[in-house]
Amino acid sequence: TQRELAHNLGISQNYIPALESGARRPGPKLRQALMKFFNANFEDLFEVVMVNPESSSEQVLEPRDHRRAG
Repeated sequence: TQRELAHNLGISQNYIPALESGARRPGPKLRQALMKFFNANFEDLFEVVMVNPESSSEQVLEPRDHRRAG
């Protein structure tokens, strides 16, 4: 549950929907904790999205929407 996830990661339960929707982006420590919690690699959880395709320096992380897959 979100409560268990929040407790294990040491974050607020209210923060999880913001992560899922992409409204908030996890920092490096939280990304590592998420990968460990879900026993998943970076690519399983996140995708790099080009903000401006003409500039390779403008990239952001977005959560993968596993609900769309499959």
